[in-house]
Amino acid sequence: MSNAVSFQEIKVNFEKKSVLWQVSFAIPKGEVVGIIGPNGAGKSSLLKAALGLVKPISGKVEFFGKPLSKVRGRVAYIPQRGEIDWEFPITVFDVALMGRYGKLGFFKWVTKEDRVKTFNVLEKLNLERLAKRQISQLSGGQQQRLFIARALLQEADLYLLDEPFNGVDLVTEKILVETFQALAADGKTILMVHHDLSTVEKYFDSVALLNTSLVAYGSVKAVFTKENLGVTYGNRAALFEEVSKLSFDKSSGMT
Repeated sequence: MSNAVSFQEIKVNFEKKSVLWQVSFAIPKGEVVGIIGPNGAGKSSLLKAALGLVKPISGKVEFFGKPLSKVRGRVAYIPQRGEIDWEFPITVFDVALMGRYGKLGFFKWVTKEDRVKTFNVLEKLNLERLAKRQISQLSGGQQQRLFIARALLQEADLYLLDEPFNGVDLVTEKILVETFQALAADGKTILMVHHDLSTVEKYFDSVALLNTSLVAYGSVKAVFTKENLGVTYGNRAALFEEVSKLSFDKSSGMT
């Protein structure tokens, strides 16, 4: 049985700077996986290289044992919110409905079933009351939920997300985590860039620790250790003190 995605000796340079260096690991189906590392570690570049948005100088990526061109409909990508033009005049419902376009028949007509599915997904993500609202009027958390809705309507098997929790409220974060875990329980795979170390153990099945090269990949229990984090983040003691404090504050309801 093939993996959901496999990275094989991926190298990416920006001008003369090495961004990714011989990154290799494979993710099985049905897991929620985090890509963890400091700013500038190549986390977003890894997703973009997988999708052909950044061209690697060597290596290859396979999805379900095949190149992306053969299985594009099975892969959904949610970029960072800052990469989206939120002033574009379009409604919440119409953005979500875009997720159905790859499923449309020969005549490319949106059916009643497509509209019903779209509304159901918006309802699942607590966006149904905002269906007719312009996307420029949404909060950060609502924007993130909307693009997750569009991705869900693609009915993909693999979801690639670039910092989906960045700048969202706690309610949105809870909704998204429950959504991702439900997808994984249904056999889907979620690979996301993530920066909040205090939530890693609760959110993910496995993690890839990345800082230009791959430091470690495996189950959270096996890989998410102080020693590996020290290598990944450069042994900054203050970081671990801050993570410990954040973990306590969150568990105490102080954040």
